[in-house]
Amino acid sequence: MSRVTFVAAAAALLAGCGVVHAENHDGGSGSRSFDARGFDRVSLRGSDNVVVRVGGAESVTATGPNDMLDKLEVKVVDGELRIGREKHWGWNWSSNREPTLITVTVPRLRGASIAGSGDMKVDNVQAASFQGSVAGSGNLTIGALQADSASLDVAGSGDTSIAGVAKSIDVSIAGSGNVDARGLKSERAKISIAGSGDVRAAVSGEADVSIIGSGDVDIAGNPRCRVSKMGSGDVRCG
Repeated sequence: MSRVTFVAAAAALLAGCGVVHAENHDGGSGSRSFDARGFDRVSLRGSDNVVVRVGGAESVTATGPNDMLDKLEVKVVDGELRIGREKHWGWNWSSNREPTLITVTVPRLRGASIAGSGDMKVDNVQAASFQGSVAGSGNLTIGALQADSASLDVAGSGDTSIAGVAKSIDVSIAGSGNVDARGLKSERAKISIAGSGDVRAAVSGEADVSIIGSGDVDIAGNPRCRVSKMGSGDVRCG
């Protein structure tokens, strides 16, 4: 895509519902605000960092080098806020520049996902169900969750950390990533590992554990564990 074509496309986007405010656009660092509405899930693709604050009116702002902000794409698709950088051949996940920081405020959140090396931190979640996923080396942190059920998926080397309360949790790891749910009190758990990733959890009732590989599972509390494993992985219950 030529620069003229790119600029024309960017202008069309800004005229719609993209960037609505910019500061210090030429050189150096700046900030942008994005007009994004009607989402309860946040998806990050790439190497940028995202902070999600739950409980206020919807807003999306970004700070960082202006040339990186120029390449940032923020859009809402089917109730999901998608943050990334797009080239004509697909998502551009790599950059040797300083990552931007995107701050998202949303009234309610029921899903958070990362694809790439960026990190996402969510302060709190109150929902009937919550789904968190990491694909790549990025890290996902959930400060305080209150939910009936929570699903946590890791594919790659990224880590997930979560605290709070959930009646049931479903944790799946494919790769070397880890899930630290010691601060998440749950009544039931289903844990599956294929690879070398580790899981730490706190369960008061039934826990189904499946391991294929060298990953370890450590469950605190007074769980009743059913274990199936192939490989050198260990399971510690209670």
